[in-house]
Amino acid sequence: MRLILPRAIIIIFFWLLYFGSSQAHSLQIMEKEPEMIKLPQARHESQVSIEAVLAGRRSIREYSKEAIHLQNLAQLLWAAQGITSPDGLRAAPSAGALYPLEIYLAVGLSAGLAPGVYRYQPRQHALIRVRDTDQRAALSSAALGQRCIAAAPVCLVIA
Repeated sequence: MRLILPRAIIIIFFWLLYFGSSQAHSLQIMEKEPEMIKLPQARHESQVSIEAVLAGRRSIREYSKEAIHLQNLAQLLWAAQGITSPDGLRAAPSAGALYPLEIYLAVGLSAGLAPGVYRYQPRQHALIRVRDTDQRAALSSAALGQRCIAAAPVCLVIA
């Protein structure tokens, strides 16, 4: 029997192996108290239908050298794991509303964020910086040398 894992899980696994257990743990704890960076409010309406968005979705591995604006990151994070109801339910489904997945950003070039690794906090719609240095090259190396990861202004990591 052959086990097939999604590419994202393989990338995360190799990233954690690359960093080793002591460094992987440092993704959660910095020496000083982490600063919470409040994100701009996500938009809940758009001029584009969900059908048009899905029909136009394509994977691209060549990126602009332009910084990603904080509003766009806020929208993306809200769509991935943001709170969508007064009782705390999120955009992503979860069996029993346990929400075991977390979103991290490996930031290199963003308008409004310094390079580093950030963890998304859905309840506060905010980010906490957990690493002070740009980790895209290390993430690229852990992803079997995919250069597009090192070149991307921001990488989303689902853990």
